[in-house]
Amino acid sequence: MDKWAKRIRLLLLTAVTGIVMGVVSMLFLRSLGFVTNLRQRQPLFIALLPLVGFGTVFLYTRFGKNAQKGNNLIIESVHQSTHVPLRMGLFTFVCTILTHLAGGSAGREGTAVQIGGTVANVLGDRFRLNHSNRRILVMAGISAGFGSVFGVPLAGAFFGMEMCFVGSLGYEALLPCFIASFTADYVTRALGIIHAEHVIHAVPAIGWYPVLIVVLASIVFGVLGRLFAVGIRALKLFYARLVSRPLLRVLVGSAVVLVVMLGLRAVAFAGLSDWMIGSGFAGKVHWYDPLLKLLLTVLTLGAGFQGGEVTPLFDIGASMGGWIGQVAHVSPSLLAATGMIAVFGCAANTPLATLMIGFEMFGVGALPYEVIAVFVSYYVSGYSGIYGAQRITIGVHDTVGKRHERTLDAVGNQSLTGHLIGKLAEKIKSR
Repeated sequence: MDKWAKRIRLLLLTAVTGIVMGVVSMLFLRSLGFVTNLRQRQPLFIALLPLVGFGTVFLYTRFGKNAQKGNNLIIESVHQSTHVPLRMGLFTFVCTILTHLAGGSAGREGTAVQIGGTVANVLGDRFRLNHSNRRILVMAGISAGFGSVFGVPLAGAFFGMEMCFVGSLGYEALLPCFIASFTADYVTRALGIIHAEHVIHAVPAIGWYPVLIVVLASIVFGVLGRLFAVGIRALKLFYARLVSRPLLRVLVGSAVVLVVMLGLRAVAFAGLSDWMIGSGFAGKVHWYDPLLKLLLTVLTLGAGFQGGEVTPLFDIGASMGGWIGQVAHVSPSLLAATGMIAVFGCAANTPLATLMIGFEMFGVGALPYEVIAVFVSYYVSGYSGIYGAQRITIGVHDTVGKRHERTLDAVGNQSLTGHLIGKLAEKIKSR
C-alpha cells in the first residue's frame, strides 16, 4: 500500500473513531446526568461509597490487567504501543457512573479520553497499523473524547496533541485530531446533547489595576493546580505505602472521604458540583468553596475511584476566581473564566488547548486576560501535572545534544515530596 493510501485509511479511521466517540459521549453524559439527579434527590446514596470503591478496585485488580492505569495507559500507548485492553473502555464507563452515583468528587474527561484511546487502539490492532500511524490514531481518539464530552472541538484537537507531552506538540497528528474531535462533537450534539454555557458579563479595559489583579489571581491558580496534581499523586503513594492490600486500601480511603464530607458538611461538593461554576461567574462564592472541592477530589481520586479531573479543576478555578473578583471588585465573571481555564491548564500541562477552551467558551473579548492567566499559572505550577505518564521533552539534554525524556511520575517519585510521603507512611505503619 502506497503512502497516500495509508494516509487516507488513517483519516477514515479517525472519522470512525470520532463517530463512535460521539455516540459514547452522548450515552455517558446522559447516564451521568441521570445518576447525578438521582443522588441529589436522595443524598443517602453517598453511603454506597465504600461499596463502590471496593467493587471498582476488585474489578480492576481481578480483571483489568493494566486498565487501572487509566489515562496514563493511553499515554503509554502513544509512546510505546502499550496494549490497551478493550475492557478498559467498559470498566471506566461503568465505574465512573457508579462513582458519581455514590457522590465521589470526580470529573468526566477521564472516561471520555480512556474510551477514545481504547477505541483507537482497538482499530489500530484490527487494521495492523504501524507504530507511527497507531500513535496518531490514539491522539485522535483522545481528541474525540475530550472535544465531545465538553463541547469544545477545537480545544479537543489541541488536547490530543498536547496531553502526552510536556514541552512539545505532536504536529503529525494535526489533521487527524481535528477530524476526530469535530466529528465526535457534531455527532454528540446531533444526538441531543446541549452543553452548559457561561458568559463573561463585563471585561474591563486593559489597565494596571485589572492586569495586576489577574496576575496575582493567576499565581493563586498556579498554586491550586500544583496542589491538586501533587496532592493526588502524594495521597496515592501514601496509601500504597501505608496499606499494601488494594481492597483494604480503598475501604480506608472511602471511609476518609465520607468522614470528611460529613464532618465538614460538604455533601454539596460531591460529584461534578457544576453549581460552583455558575456561582463563581455570579460572584456568589465563599473563599473555602474551592478548597473544599480540591480536598474532596484529592481524597476521592487518591483513594482509587474512577473519574476525571477536569470538571473539578473547572469548579476550583471558577469559584476561586469568582471570589477574588468579589474581593478585588474586578468583574467576578472575568476572574471566574480565567480561573476556570487556568487551573485546568496548569494542572494538565496543556496551555494551548486551554487557550482554545477560553476562545470557544467565551469568545475573544477576554483573550488578553486569559493569555496572562494561562501563562502565569503554567509558569507557577512548574513540573507537576495530573497525568503522570506525560513525558517532559524540554530542557534535558546530554553532552552530545541527545534529548532525554522523563515522565512526570519519575520526577515526582524522586522529589522531596515523594521521599517525605514514604517516610511518613513508614512511620505510621511502625506504630
